[in-house]
This record gives sequence, C-alpha cells and structure tokens, in this order.
Amino acid sequence: MNRPGCRRVVLAAATALVDAEHAVTLRAVSREANIPTSSIYPQFPDAAAILLAVCHEAFHELEAAVLAATDAYSAGVAYLDFAVAHPRRYRVMFGAADLSEQAMRLFTQVLTDPGRAMAFWLGLHGLADQRASISRSPAFAALAPRLIASLL
Repeated sequence: MNRPGCRRVVLAAATALVDAEHAVTLRAVSREANIPTSSIYPQFPDAAAILLAVCHEAFHELEAAVLAATDAYSAGVAYLDFAVAHPRRYRVMFGAADLSEQAMRLFTQVLTDPGRAMAFWLGLHGLADQRASISRSPAFAALAPRLIASLL
C-alpha cells in the first residue's frame, strides 16, 4: 500500500477505534485496518503518534465547521454540534491531546478581541462537555441557544 494511502487507512481505523471507545494500539489499528502492523511504522512510530494525528484531523474538521459559520453565534452552534456528533473524538482532542491553544487561536478568528474569544471558547468548551455528557437532552437543547447568546 502506498504511503499516503496507508496513512489514510491507519487514521480511519484509529478514528473508528476512538469512536467505539476502544484503545488505540498498534495491534488494534492493524486489526481494524486489516493491514500488517509492520506497515504502520513507516507512517507512525507508535500508537501515541496515531492518536495525536486522529486528534489533529478531528480538530481540522471542527475548525472547518466553526469557520464556515456566518457569525459568532453560528460558530458556537457548530462547535457544540461537533461535540455532540463526535463525543469521543471531542474528549480525546482535549484530553489525550491538549488542543486548547489551537481552539483559542480558532476563536480569535471568530471574535477578534482575545479576551472575548477566550471567554467564548471557555464557555463553549464547558457547554460542549456537558452537551456530550447529556447527549441530546431536550432540556439542554432548548437552553443551549440562550447560553451561547449569553457568552457573546
């Protein structure tokens, strides 16, 4: 398998493992991807590097959704929607890989004032954590728009 193709297959397999709340190990990834473990090493030195790549790929998806929003409120909704759609990836992004600094930079593109951007992201991050935990609660869904608006 060519290197870029192998990398994509490895990342897809590792993402599936994260989404299913399974450990990302070299053996688990090779099993999920149906490739020999030895074919992973030219792309990734270890499981931690694979998990970090999964986190960065997920963050790029989140970033694209946030930046596609037409205003700050919609960006907040996009952020929360990503956390609900991908709760395990979201937890790993801010757990195994601390992408807080990148998230702060992302929100300074949404709100140019760094202080407001930080407050907005911190509020959204707390809401996202709770929304992922509550998992589509009708009560939370009804309250979330008011909470997002209050952060602005």
